[in-house]
Amino acid sequence: MYRCLLGLTLWFFAGSVFSQILPREDAARFCRLLVNDGEQIMPLSVHAKQVMEPTDSLTQEQLFANFILRDGNWQTLCFFPHPTADGTVAWYAPAEELPASLGPEHQKYIREVFPRLLSEVEAGNWANVDTCINRMIQYQCTFGSVPKESAPILPMALGALFSFVCVFLLPSLRLPFYGERSDSYKNVSL
Repeated sequence: MYRCLLGLTLWFFAGSVFSQILPREDAARFCRLLVNDGEQIMPLSVHAKQVMEPTDSLTQEQLFANFILRDGNWQTLCFFPHPTADGTVAWYAPAEELPASLGPEHQKYIREVFPRLLSEVEAGNWANVDTCINRMIQYQCTFGSVPKESAPILPMALGALFSFVCVFLLPSLRLPFYGERSDSYKNVSL
């Protein structure tokens, strides 16, 4: 249901554009931002690839970033994580009622970062746009971290298994597409 509504909204607003479009690199960096859609936390680039098709001149990320930044669509998206008293992480949108536990400096940042970003985009100040986006990514990395005790065990176990296979099993295999196995690595000194 969410994707359908988002798709219809994107279709409706796809024609509206800023007088300035984010450059490819900035749009790609912007789409690295995480958003909590109520079900899961994922980068904007995943949403962009699900609902946008690139045009001849613009990437999916450029189109999606334009949609997010246009007409206040950023106001209701939960971009800003913050730890709560019980050790979980809550995500907040700029337009929602922010709890007093966030503190005035966090509330001010959440309320003002997008308007500043928008003014820098309109002015074409790409260095300042980079700075705003990088600070938002830094904010997410700083306050959106998952406590170590609640980190999932399965991904760590799969990572350990993958490392074991790569380090111990693959070197002993003879794979026909690699040709003959070479033992020349044994003579290399580190």
